[in-house]
Amino acid sequence: MDRGEVLYRLQQLDSDWDAGQRRLVKIETALKDDRALREARQSVQEAQKRVQTWQGKQRDLELKIESLVSKMSRSEKRLYGGKVSNPKELSDLQAEIASLKRRRQKLEDTLLEAMIQREEAETVRDEAESRLEKVESSRSTKMADLRAERETLRERLAEIEERRASVVSRLGAQALATYERVREQKGGQAVAQIRHDTCSACGVTVPPSAEWKLRQGDMIHCDTCGRILVAVGER
Repeated sequence: MDRGEVLYRLQQLDSDWDAGQRRLVKIETALKDDRALREARQSVQEAQKRVQTWQGKQRDLELKIESLVSKMSRSEKRLYGGKVSNPKELSDLQAEIASLKRRRQKLEDTLLEAMIQREEAETVRDEAESRLEKVESSRSTKMADLRAERETLRERLAEIEERRASVVSRLGAQALATYERVREQKGGQAVAQIRHDTCSACGVTVPPSAEWKLRQGDMIHCDTCGRILVAVGER
């Protein structure tokens, strides 16, 4: 394997390693991202709070109605019990009972609305709880898949590092230093192939003189993008 092939193989391994590292970062980010779960839980909490609010209003109204009914019952007993004979007092009792009935009717109407609101809130809460269950189930499956992928990827990266060490051992120190410098400058891609007399990275034509130097064993760079040119595979 000549130097060009070694450099090309090294670039392939490094590109695979970079891609694996990028995927690892995405996996770690996804494993930490519990936004959907938190939002689903928040929806349940808010829905439950609304249910509790309407339940409280319903209880308050029921107690008020119960108190009015009790008061009205006492007034009716006095009115019809025969113990009150004063016309003015009888008239006042009748007026009081009529007022209590109107207040009860108004409270019962309000109670009906509160019961409807409570039922609607319970429906929303039940739907939110159902969504939460689905989110939890989906996330559990997703987390298991991501952890399995992460483990496989870590093993793959370890394998790449071993193979890279073997490939690097075939390069001279100067060639490796040049490769590492260009790789850092060019965002990870230090090597480009010459394909049909053009640079595979930037598409610019490679002059015959450069190809001749390459055949003589020189390390050449693309005049346009600066990457190391190799002649491997299709020409």
